Amino acid sequence: MLNSRMVLSRKSLFIGVGIVSVAAIANALFSLEHDWHLLSLSTLMVGGTLLFVNVRQSLATVIEEPIVIDRSFLFKELRQAQKTIAKIANISRREALNEQAQQITSNLQKNNFRIVVFGTGSAGKTSVINALLGRKAGKTAATIGTTITREEYGYQGIDFSPVGITPIHTEKIKRQVSLLDTSGIQEMGEMGQQRELEAIKLAQNADLMVFVTAGDLTNTEYRELDRLASLGKRVILAFNKTDLYLPSDREYVINQLKARTQQFLAATDVVAIAANPSPIKVRQYANAEASASHEATQEWWENVPPDVAALKERIETILSNEWEDLLIQNTHLQIQSLLQEINGTINQERRQDAHTIINRYQIIAATTVFANPIPALDLLAGAAINTQMLLDLAKIYDRPLNFKQAQQLATTIAQQLLQLGCIEIATSAIASCFKVNAITYAIGGSMQAVTAAYLTHIGGMSFVEYLEQQPETAITTPAASNALQNLCQKTFKSLQSDRFFLDFVTQISKRIAIATT
Repeated sequence: MLNSRMVLSRKSLFIGVGIVSVAAIANALFSLEHDWHLLSLSTLMVGGTLLFVNVRQSLATVIEEPIVIDRSFLFKELRQAQKTIAKIANISRREALNEQAQQITSNLQKNNFRIVVFGTGSAGKTSVINALLGRKAGKTAATIGTTITREEYGYQGIDFSPVGITPIHTEKIKRQVSLLDTSGIQEMGEMGQQRELEAIKLAQNADLMVFVTAGDLTNTEYRELDRLASLGKRVILAFNKTDLYLPSDREYVINQLKARTQQFLAATDVVAIAANPSPIKVRQYANAEASASHEATQEWWENVPPDVAALKERIETILSNEWEDLLIQNTHLQIQSLLQEINGTINQERRQDAHTIINRYQIIAATTVFANPIPALDLLAGAAINTQMLLDLAKIYDRPLNFKQAQQLATTIAQQLLQLGCIEIATSAIASCFKVNAITYAIGGSMQAVTAAYLTHIGGMSFVEYLEQQPETAITTPAASNALQNLCQKTFKSLQSDRFFLDFVTQISKRIAIATT
C-alpha cells in the first residue's frame, strides 16, 4: 500500500509539473508583444522540456519493475545455485547439495506435485495413503513408529488441464502427483527424534500437506501445525478415525478443530474421514422369530470400506485451482532453503581457511615483535602484516580489495583497538597468564609478541565477521568503516575470558619458542 501511494504521489508531481509548464508557455504566448518575449518563451520551453525529461527519468529509476517469480525465474535461480555449489571444496557435501538441486530441477521439469502426509505416530497416516490410493501400500499398526522411513507413491487418476500453464499439446497434460508417508512426530528415543526431524524437513518441502490427527489437537500438534502454516505451507487438516466417535461427539471435535485453526486454516480445509474403519459384527437370523429371540444362526465380522471422499475431493479441488501457484511457491521456498545450505557450507569452509590465515599472520606478528622488541607496542607499525592479512582474507571471500584499501582498513582496525584501550587491557591480562604458566614464564621477553599476536587475531576475526555479515556491501565505504569498528569492539569483548587468554598465550608462546630455536 505504501509503495502504491509513493507511485501515485510521484505521478501527481509529474502531472503537476507538466501542467505548470504548459500554463507558463500558454501565458507567454498570450502576452507576447515584443521580441524579448520570444527569447523568454524559448527559454521557458527549453527549461520545461528539460524538467519534463529529468522528472520522467527520475520516476523511471525510482519505480522498479516487480520481480515475477515464474518457472523461468526458478530455473535461473537453480542454475545460479549449481554454479555456487561448484565453489564448495568438500566433495561429499558438494555432491549432496548438487543432488538436491537436480531433484528440485527434475520435479519442476516433470511437473511433479508432492503431497506429504504428516502427523503424530499412529494417527493413521499410512491408512490415509492406502485409502487414497485404493490399495494397501504401507504397513499399518496400532503401535507408534510403524513407518520408519519415508515412503513415496504415485497418486493415479489425476488428469486435469493445468491452470496457468500453456499446454504443449492440445490434449490434457498428465500431471505427476506423489503421496509421501513420513515418520510420526512425538516418537520416543533418539532414533524417533531423528525421524521426526526428517519428517518435519520433508513437510517443509511439500507442495501440499495433509496433517492427520485422530482427535482434538494436542499442544504439540497445534504448535507444529501453526509453524508449518506460518511458513506458507498449504495444509489440509484431516480428522481421522471418526468411526470411533458417536455422531454428536464427531461433530463436536470437527467444530473444535475449525475453531482452533481458524487463524491459519479455512474451514473447508478441515475434513472428517475414516481411513481404516473398525470391522462391524454382522448377525444372520433364520426368521423373524429368531430375530425377536436374538438367536442368530450365523455371526461374522465385516470390513467397512474407507471413507475419505471429503479429503480426496478437497485435494483434487486444490490441484485444479492452485496447482501452478503452489508448485511455484514451494519450489521457490526449496531453492531458498538450498541456497542457505550452500552459503552456510561455503561460509564454513571459508571460515576454516580464514582461521588458518589468521593463525599464520598472528604467528608472523608475534615472531616479528619478538625478534625486534620495541618499548611500546605501536599497532600502526605492524600495519604491513595486517594489511596483507586482510588482502588474503578478502580473497577467500571473493571480495575485491586492493593494497591501498586494505591498508586503510588495517589503519581503521588499529585506531579502533587503540581507542578501546586494547593494548593496556590485553597486556595486563596476558601478563597475569605469564605468571601462572611455566612455558610463558620462562619466555619473559615474549609478552609484547603475544600481545601483538592477540591484537592481530582480534583484527582478523573482526574482518571475517564483517565479510560474512555484509556479503554485498562495498568494503571501503564510511558505513563499512563504522560497521568494522563496532565488530572490533564486539570481538574484543567476546575474547576477554580467562580461559581464552590462557589457551591463546600458551599456544602462541609454544609457537614462538619453536620459531626462535
